[in-house]
Amino acid sequence: MSPNTSVEQTRLLAGVIAHLSRYLETGCPRAAERAGLLLRHLDASVMDQELMTSCEALDRAISRPHIPGSAGAPAASSTSRRPRLRSLRACVAGLPSPN
Repeated sequence: MSPNTSVEQTRLLAGVIAHLSRYLETGCPRAAERAGLLLRHLDASVMDQELMTSCEALDRAISRPHIPGSAGAPAASSTSRRPRLRSLRACVAGLPSPN
């Protein structure tokens, strides 16, 4: 494995962990989607077989649709929604008026 390939694979795995962490903390489906996209970009030919098997299992797990309130699905809480509402208001306030 060349040093560049190793660095690239490490960066992809770091991205997977970051997006997966966000998904577990907030339940954001986009974070799970992005983690899955990065998982599918990993190069199996340069990775340890055990790690690749774990990555494939993780990809399957986050690709399954979750029913809100079911076991394993992140609980929606009012605290996780508040920052999104504030950031949405800030985005809308920053838009130029149509006048």
